[in-house]
Amino acid sequence: MALTQTGPGQGRYIVRAAGDAIPLTGFLASIANDPAIAVIRQIGPAGQPHTVVVETSHDRARALEQQFQQSQQPLIIEPDSPLSFFGGAPEQKGP
Repeated sequence: MALTQTGPGQGRYIVRAAGDAIPLTGFLASIANDPAIAVIRQIGPAGQPHTVVVETSHDRARALEQQFQQSQQPLIIEPDSPLSFFGGAPEQKGP
């Protein structure tokens, strides 16, 4: 899935292995000193996460997507969407 949001602004993105659960240790090492990317959460066994949630600019996320495609890395980046029941926003009740 191609990222559609670009330009200024920040977003949360999921980076995960495409296919079998491949630890993301190499990816995490490559962004360890990158101030433009903040790791929010790691999912998977300790020291061998298969999914991470990062916060970065829309442009940086798009650059990562292109990097993954060009280098044939088996990684996918996609927007982190909030979960909701039944696909809709919760109802708001007045006072």
